[in-house]
Amino acid sequence: MSVFNLFNKRNKKITSEDTILSPTAPFAFSEAYKMLRTNIKFATMNKHKKLLITSSVPNEGKSTVAINIAISLAETGAKVLVIDCDMRNPSIHKYIRVRNLRGAGLSSVLAGSADVNDCIITYKRGDEAIFDLLPVGSIPPNPAELLGSATMKDLLDMLSEHYDYIICDTPPVTVVSDAAILSRYCDGVLLVIKQKFSTKQQVQEAKQNLESVGATILGTILNQYNIADDRKKNSGHYGYGKDKYGYGYGYGYGQQPDTTMQQSTRRERIKQ
Repeated sequence: MSVFNLFNKRNKKITSEDTILSPTAPFAFSEAYKMLRTNIKFATMNKHKKLLITSSVPNEGKSTVAINIAISLAETGAKVLVIDCDMRNPSIHKYIRVRNLRGAGLSSVLAGSADVNDCIITYKRGDEAIFDLLPVGSIPPNPAELLGSATMKDLLDMLSEHYDYIICDTPPVTVVSDAAILSRYCDGVLLVIKQKFSTKQQVQEAKQNLESVGATILGTILNQYNIADDRKKNSGHYGYGKDKYGYGYGYGYGQQPDTTMQQSTRRERIKQ
């Protein structure tokens, strides 16, 4: 199982603008996600289009990682769809500052009360389209049942014909079963681990929960990796620039998201 590092520099002031990738993002922050993008492409070898992002426990940064992976992949010209599959605590729309379309989202599509074309939103930075988002919509009483339904599998299969990558943001896998259930319909799983946050036992439990349903774990993303600690232990640590690719950023439920992304209504309808 591969490990992809996202770096952290100690004592760096955290701002909301640093959370989401943008043209003005600091160099080291952008480079960390470019390296992650390269590793993902190498690990998937273009065979894995439907990627599931999860974590062991809440507040490890999986949602912002999902957003930034989508942005980074879109920068290469790929057509990317992000699906907010956290039907218990949706947050993608909060980070990108758009409203969660109550009654018009993933839950309503799976319930058969809405057309997916009426629920997908395209995000733009200025006039540039970045990626599409299928928000949760209304919070359903039965998230696990909806995500594990044949309708969800058919929806993912249909959408994969229209997108190069589909990124599914899901709840922590040791808290509820949603991520493990949905992983059966995805090509691969990326497990986000925040350094010095989740315990070894929690990470092992997350891995076991995914493996128990036959999920393909592509690798783990070590989030907020503190490069300063390695410098103390390894005087020969490779890097360049004053930050040595180290850059600090923070996030979690309730943090204010970036304001550079704007909602757009431009979309080509998907033929079902």
